[in-house]
Amino acid sequence: MEELMPEIEPDELAYKIDDKYFAIQRTEEGYDYTFYALDYDEIDGGAYDNPDISMRQAMEDILEDEDMSLENAVPVDYEDLMAEVEEAGERQMRLAQLLKNCPPSIFEDYDRERAVDTCEGIAMQFTKSKGYLTVQATEEGYFYIFYDSDLHEIHSNDYDDPKVSVQKATYEILKSERMDDMECIKVDYKEFEAMTIQHSKDLLQAGELRATSEIGRDEVALNGLSRAEVKRGVLYHAQGILEEMGLENEVELLAARVHGSRSREELYRNDSDLDVVLSYRGNIREDSFFNELNAHGIAMAGIKVDINPIAEERITLAEYMKESDAYLDQQEIKKLAADLDNFSYEYDTYEYKDTVENREEQVEKITEDILNQKTGYLKDWLVEVSEESDIDSDVITARSLLSRLENAETLSIFTRQPEQEQPEATITFYVAECMEFPVMGEYHNNLTLEEAIKIYESIPADRLHGGKGIGFDLQDGDKDYSGEYELMCWDRVDRELIDMIPHYKESPLVQKAINDMEKYLNEKHGKVQEAEQTVEVKQEVSEAPVKKESVSVEPNQTQKKEPVKGEKGELKKSVLQSLKEFQARAKAQEQKNKEAEKTKAHKKGDVEL
Repeated sequence: MEELMPEIEPDELAYKIDDKYFAIQRTEEGYDYTFYALDYDEIDGGAYDNPDISMRQAMEDILEDEDMSLENAVPVDYEDLMAEVEEAGERQMRLAQLLKNCPPSIFEDYDRERAVDTCEGIAMQFTKSKGYLTVQATEEGYFYIFYDSDLHEIHSNDYDDPKVSVQKATYEILKSERMDDMECIKVDYKEFEAMTIQHSKDLLQAGELRATSEIGRDEVALNGLSRAEVKRGVLYHAQGILEEMGLENEVELLAARVHGSRSREELYRNDSDLDVVLSYRGNIREDSFFNELNAHGIAMAGIKVDINPIAEERITLAEYMKESDAYLDQQEIKKLAADLDNFSYEYDTYEYKDTVENREEQVEKITEDILNQKTGYLKDWLVEVSEESDIDSDVITARSLLSRLENAETLSIFTRQPEQEQPEATITFYVAECMEFPVMGEYHNNLTLEEAIKIYESIPADRLHGGKGIGFDLQDGDKDYSGEYELMCWDRVDRELIDMIPHYKESPLVQKAINDMEKYLNEKHGKVQEAEQTVEVKQEVSEAPVKKESVSVEPNQTQKKEPVKGEKGELKKSVLQSLKEFQARAKAQEQKNKEAEKTKAHKKGDVEL
């Protein structure tokens, strides 16, 4: 006891006794004392009104009343203890302010363990600045992003402590960024996700082309990656390919975007590829670039990545994404219709069988009703199930489908401005002795597919120009895609190459032409006696001869490439008398291409020597 007391009693003393701190100071009336917890929060205190006794005696009396003894006391510096107490008080004030500004209701029902797998997060908006904050749980702790009022990402970082709750982590994040005095309100996380994605699309359609969409939020569809990470990875990969090819100074990479099924939560499957479109300008063909980009395979987070390069001179990224979104909207609505039909069947199988005869037709009907926004009966039924069913799984499914149905009505397919009425789409076919350079050798256009096949089979395989084939000429009012494109060359249809262009992939006329051509080629190669087939084709050609018109080309003269379309089956045949004549025609064609307003990658006559 004696060694705990200084030789001369000071006016202030402090001790650590068991799991508390004890402080005492002299006053005119006697002594004031306080007990503190180990985190320096005040527990209890009071006054000892007897200035005539020593501080030691006062301490003994006070501690005895608390069933404590100075025998367990450890002296501590009084000033240091008071500094810790003051800081603890400030922390409590800040915490109280945080609880007021960001109430615990923002974090209700947030399951960290589940959120790590689903990439779910919390979102809040600051009431004054109108900015936003999102926080996502990760294996290492939390990942957060600050947004301005225009939804631009302005700052992001990690909070590396997985042991704390999302509420405490968010408070620490706000304090570290000196934003703990800002009042905030909760924002639905899924709705905020949709807002940021739509904002990125709006910027693109408005002409603001950024290298990536700058969406840094992790997504479960990307196996925990963000869209920005995927796009940066694709851009780095593509730049490396260009450097290997020696084209880094001739080709400029403009931007990359994630699209396809993994850009929509309801469309992707675990085995779905990750589709990324890459916009560029420069001296390389799309098909050649495609082959090089995907030659060795690329994967991110265990997902196979398919990179689709598009040349800006053929189609802009904004145009491509607009068509891609329209296609995905259709697919999402079809998937929703199928899920609604399946739930209806499982919910009451007997009633379903009594009222529905054909399930495929029922799905088509639901799809049409959603597209025509006639969904009142569907919503009423889902609400009825969610309110009256005694089976929890049915209630959950009904509510989920109702939410999806309401979200589907906000898709761009319903908000897109109506386009001017387009003329009825038509498709004809052409045959060329040389598909790469149609100006060389025979060329027939304005044909049906049947006529094109007959002429194609009549062209001898040993012609010098080689590469004979059939192409289609689609006229559907679209200024970018109306025109000629290769369908088949040397008995081979490259469906994958054609379908790389969404406009052709979504065209019923083009898809029917592909199917009909593949069917013909399968039947052709499936016959055992090819010789008999050759005879039959020759007989058909002889029975219906094709009118031929010879064209002579004088030296130093040029031949026009695009005459006015004539009668069906019209033939134009150029005779390559000398290399000089061909060079003259090629030069004339090159001059014509320069005068054109917009050159298409697949337009015939793109000749290089």
